[in-house]
Amino acid sequence: MSRVDRLVCHVLPQAFLMALVTEGRLLELQVVRRDKPSRVESIFLGRLERVMPDLDAAFVDIGIDRAGFLRAEDLSGVDGWPPLGAPVLVQVRNDGEGDKGPRLSMNIAISGRYLVYHPNGAGVTFSRRIEGESERDRLRAHVEGLLDGGIVLRTAAGGAMADVLQADATRVLERWEKIRRLALDVEPPADLSARIPGERDPIARALRDHGADLEEVILDDRAMARTLQDKMDRLGEKIRVRWHNGTMPAFDIDDVAGQIDTALAPRIALQSGVEVLFEPGETLCAVDVDSAGAGGRQGRAPRRPVDVNLEAAPAIAQQLRLRNLAGAVVIDFVNMRSAYDRDKVQALLAEHLASDPVPTQIYGFTRLGLFELTRARRGPTLAAQLEALEKSDD
Repeated sequence: MSRVDRLVCHVLPQAFLMALVTEGRLLELQVVRRDKPSRVESIFLGRLERVMPDLDAAFVDIGIDRAGFLRAEDLSGVDGWPPLGAPVLVQVRNDGEGDKGPRLSMNIAISGRYLVYHPNGAGVTFSRRIEGESERDRLRAHVEGLLDGGIVLRTAAGGAMADVLQADATRVLERWEKIRRLALDVEPPADLSARIPGERDPIARALRDHGADLEEVILDDRAMARTLQDKMDRLGEKIRVRWHNGTMPAFDIDDVAGQIDTALAPRIALQSGVEVLFEPGETLCAVDVDSAGAGGRQGRAPRRPVDVNLEAAPAIAQQLRLRNLAGAVVIDFVNMRSAYDRDKVQALLAEHLASDPVPTQIYGFTRLGLFELTRARRGPTLAAQLEALEKSDD
């Protein structure tokens, strides 16, 4: 996961906007609407409503307006489908869109700062960015036996000491035990996460996900800043909390507002004059690298195609995450004849995609020279979220 050194938070009457920034570059904008908060990672005690054999899936009543969708591949701890009406403990993987309900899984994941606990899993696995067998062996020795289940060590765990990992394991286990006790005490359908204070607090989640690198949180709401500072003091955290009461808007910091505007435009211009065009569709996003403006300056040779593509690759990875584009993605890089050059571009793009918390699958260059990948769907695109927010304010 990318290092995040600053969270810039803009509080509106109808929503909470949180910008994740590293070295002045906007990685992600999280839009939390008060009237329609995201349920991703929330845990429900649902009731099996209907099994669809043709789809190898089922619908689960979790107590909201639309039933959740549970695929057979996301079953866990059961042999086949439970009987209709049976209670099932599920976690939301992504929010539903349009007339579709949320995607559910019985493979519960409890995220900490350094590790993710899977109560129904087994063994120790690692973030792709934790490299080196010696480091993996060291970390495995520290966490094996701490939890009864599976453990995934996050990127932030690299270099962490045993006491830090043990404290994180204790925290995630306490959260899981609260969920488990609630599941025994309530009748389905029930939102269990809503019954645990702070479980859906967007800043708390950001601190959990990025706190190992985070240097400061900036809020333009004085009361929220004061509450967060009190919490940091109680926990002994060294993260700075700053109330932004300047004459300029909070999102003028690091030109967050300008970077959001760029992410809403179909084209972005890179430093050399290269332009990248994004054309998102329902199931496929087309990306085109246009080198027309990147010709050599007077007296200099024109830029090589591989150099143009190496400049475009990191920007494409950043924009896929920032715009929250999903599904199949086809990139039309400037044509390269050399397999060596194509491998360099693919390796650089893969390196930058590896820091995206949303899973991506790279398929590489096709015979036509197009580059293919897929990115998992995690809710609406940034443009759709901001458009819905604007409409809710009308």
